[in-house]
Parts: sequence; structure tokens; C-alpha cells
Amino acid sequence: MQEQQSNQEKSISESLEGVLNKLSLLQIRFVVARQEVTTDKEAAELIGIKPDTVYRWGNEVKEAVRLMELDGMVIARHIRKKNLAKAMLVKVKGLDSTNEPVRQKVATEIIEWEMGQATNKTELTGVDGGAIKIEDVNETRSQLLASIQKRMEKDVTNSAGGVDK
Repeated sequence: MQEQQSNQEKSISESLEGVLNKLSLLQIRFVVARQEVTTDKEAAELIGIKPDTVYRWGNEVKEAVRLMELDGMVIARHIRKKNLAKAMLVKVKGLDSTNEPVRQKVATEIIEWEMGQATNKTELTGVDGGAIKIEDVNETRSQLLASIQKRMEKDVTNSAGGVDK
């Protein structure tokens, strides 16, 4: 049952991805807006186009709206893919900034995307930068257990002899 549902979701996702590949960015914006309102007219007005424009679009847009209701993640990934190149152009343009800290930050981000972050050295110190005190927990535990055992033996001896100290 769960496998059948998973296959159905995959099929919906694949169908929506196929339909979205045929749509313009404006049509995709409409599909997203349509999820927020109850009519095509409201969605058109929400993105700043005339409702007549929407009514002239083909069945692909209607199908995208229908499928989008079933799987919103596909359209989010599709929009991300369509805008990745544009986002990279904005990021790379930062390399030409007249502001040196901006150029440095952008250069570092791009380098780290491609090569990964440089290894950071981490040092640990004790109180006021001194050495770290290392204690043998097993030794401390043994001492504690021995102390408890002596106390228990003393309590047993005292209660058996009637001596209360």
C-alpha cells in the first residue's frame, strides 16, 4: 500500500516536471500564485497580469495547477533550477565590486563551493589558558565505590550490634 502511494507520488512528480518544462517563467509564477487563491482571475491579478492572458494559455497550465495541488515540492525545485544561473551571475558579479570586503567574501564563497572549506585548527585549553586537567574516571569511581562499601559495612555492623553513632 505504502509502495503504491510512493510510486503514485513519483508519477505525479514526474508528470509535473514534464509539464513545467513546457511553461514560461510567467506561467510558472501563475501556477504558484494559483495555489494561494481560489480563482484564475485572482491569481492573475496577484502576479500583475490580465486575466484574459491566463484564459488564452493552453491546457498545460491547467494541468500544472492540478498537479501542483498534489505536489508542491516539484515546482519549488523547478524554480530553483531555472534561477540557478541567474543567481550565480549575481554572485560572480560581486567579484567586480568596488568594495574590497565584498569581493573577498564572494571570492571565498565561490572557492569554498568548489574546493570545500579550509581545515580549521582547534585548540582546547584549561582554565585561564592553562593545561587541561585529565582525571582517571575509573580510579575516582573505584575510590567512591570503596568509600560507599566501607560506609555500608559500618552501618551494618552498627545496626547488628545495636551501637548507634
